[in-house]
Amino acid sequence: MRRSLTVTPENDKKILLTKGRFLTGDEPYDIDYTTMVNILVELGHKLMWQAWNDTTTNTTVTLNKAVIVEAFKKHFFNAELKEEAVGDQVAEIIFRKLIEHTQLTAGVQIKEKFPELPNEEKKTKESNKPDIKKQKYIS
Repeated sequence: MRRSLTVTPENDKKILLTKGRFLTGDEPYDIDYTTMVNILVELGHKLMWQAWNDTTTNTTVTLNKAVIVEAFKKHFFNAELKEEAVGDQVAEIIFRKLIEHTQLTAGVQIKEKFPELPNEEKKTKESNKPDIKKQKYIS
């Protein structure tokens, strides 16, 4: 299911830092942005659910490492999400190319309709001579 998502700069940094952690080590995993968001949402939901359902005075909520690994496996190896992520990347590339092409086409059309004006710096020595007619009105 596709949704529009606005991520705050602080949360974007957390997502990217977490993605970066998976790129380190002997066996790096390149996790796409959407998958990382889904993993963090699931883990955050589990923590919040525990906090809401804990009727004791305990102020600490924890997750077992196995739960974190399961969430990672569930989302990272989900082929459907991978296909959607690839589709999103292709759509983004196509959109960028469309924008680039539109800007290039618009630039060419503008130049065709409105030819460039002559540059005043390229005047010859003759054109640098004072114009008597202009001086008459300026005085």
